[in-house]
Amino acid sequence: MSKLGQIKQAVQQAAEAIASVLGVEVTIVDDTLKRIAGTGRYAKTLSADLAKDSVFAQVLRNGRGFIITDPGKHNACVTCQLREQCAELAQVCCPIKAEGVTIGVIALIAFSEQQRQMLLEQQNDLFGFINRMADLLASKVAEQENLNQLQAVKRQLETVINSVQEGIIAADRFGNIVNINTSAENMLGITADIVAGTNIEILLPGLAVEEVTQSGREILNQEIIRNCKGRRLHFLVTAKPWSEGGHVRGIVATVREMAEVRKFVSQLSAQNFYYTLDMILGESQPLSATKKAAKIACGSNATVLIQGESGTGKELFARAIHCGSGRKNKSFIAINCAAIPEALLESELFGYEEGAFTGARRGGKPGKFELADGGTLFLDEIGDMSLALQAKLLRVLQERRIERVGGVDNIPVDVRIVAATHKDIDTMVGNGEFRQDLYYRINVFPLYIPALRQRRDDLPLLIQTFLAKYSSALGKFVRAIDADAYETLFNYGWPGNVRELENVIEYLVNIATAETIGLPSIPARIREKAGNSSQYSDVVPLAQLERMAITGAIKKFGSTVEGKIKAAQALGISKATLYRKLKEYDTRFSI
Repeated sequence: MSKLGQIKQAVQQAAEAIASVLGVEVTIVDDTLKRIAGTGRYAKTLSADLAKDSVFAQVLRNGRGFIITDPGKHNACVTCQLREQCAELAQVCCPIKAEGVTIGVIALIAFSEQQRQMLLEQQNDLFGFINRMADLLASKVAEQENLNQLQAVKRQLETVINSVQEGIIAADRFGNIVNINTSAENMLGITADIVAGTNIEILLPGLAVEEVTQSGREILNQEIIRNCKGRRLHFLVTAKPWSEGGHVRGIVATVREMAEVRKFVSQLSAQNFYYTLDMILGESQPLSATKKAAKIACGSNATVLIQGESGTGKELFARAIHCGSGRKNKSFIAINCAAIPEALLESELFGYEEGAFTGARRGGKPGKFELADGGTLFLDEIGDMSLALQAKLLRVLQERRIERVGGVDNIPVDVRIVAATHKDIDTMVGNGEFRQDLYYRINVFPLYIPALRQRRDDLPLLIQTFLAKYSSALGKFVRAIDADAYETLFNYGWPGNVRELENVIEYLVNIATAETIGLPSIPARIREKAGNSSQYSDVVPLAQLERMAITGAIKKFGSTVEGKIKAAQALGISKATLYRKLKEYDTRFSI
């Protein structure tokens, strides 16, 4: 469409206004020689195409106007094929130019002697007048083009805003909604035309609009809960002021669904921490038995209790169980119950509402249970949890709902618990230091990780793996450990287990000056304790003695129910403890 064609209505109105004032006919054509507007007899031929040899065609080519007092005889009429049949008695035509380019022609036409006389008498004034009218139409064209550009930018901006997954709500300085994008409509269950002019706090209750508009401060990640048609909508909202001329003119709020935030956390967790049981180094019989049991746990949704000394890799097993389970695409959230002060642990686990305590973040904060929804929550060192918090944890495990600190709403959660401890939970239960009911709840699937001294067959593989790892990391070429140094490492008791071994190998590679590590490089504390190897060779680990005792009792009294009762009595333990131990040690007897 031509430029004049875009403002066809305005051009026709201008033609009619000129004709009514001057008492002559008016016609206007565009740069394609199509009649855009006309009065009188020209009104009947709108959209008609003019001849390429017409006077108008010459004006378009030359960019100059004409005053024709004798149509058919004027030089401009020589090439016109219709000059013999021309009914016009006089004509004043002028080019319409936009930025120096002719975009059309405007003409005053006389069809009567009276109109002709008027044109002849005032031809110079009329020529100047239609020149100004041409400029007016040109400015209208420019205005329309600017409007078209603004509308194109507006459509582009709306497309961008509506393609964003976050909900976006714009409001004026009083908090009244000006605009809302498609994502926000879907999240909030409303439409832009319905909420236009509505205060934003009706949609996002608790959002401190005045704080943003008056102080210009931002609100970051405030939790907003909105009940809509029986649904509990949970959002994370960020509100920022928008200013003009140094003054705050309104507020822009971005809205994210909490479920999407949790999904992002889940994806991030899955990308950064992915483990399999095959990645846990070791092929000894005790570790293989543990891996076998852990593989069974992967196919279950049962709560797992991992027991073992510090440094044995309890978290590695927990992550491998999660990654091998049906929850692998959801979050794995870990929390160390011993590393967080008791006063803060409850809010870390269950989250808190705004104002729950001094220093509580605006809008509250979700806890680990909410972040792990659909996935796995790893409670490391659960044996260090206070009795009061144990009671609350038990309730959550029973009801599958959490209540934030300072909150009143029950939030449903679908979380698998994997707990771990280095403490003797059996003894703690007997001493009243750990709730028996919680112990039964978390000990559905027990898993025992052997200490490194109980699986010395894995030492060569571990040592060589750590040598290669830190040689590469430190840019050194350390190939081996000599026989004396190796024997020392083998005879050492490794109370810190695999973690201690890895740290020692890292130290040895750091100080190494040759390809082979010798005995003098071994830390003195390890040489001294390993030198007294007899103190370890003649001592059987308690776990091994316990297993031997239980196995011997079962052999003596039999694997029947009655036999197990007698075996438990002889061993001085309860029947339940005997059953659990049999399951832990993976004996050949049926449980």
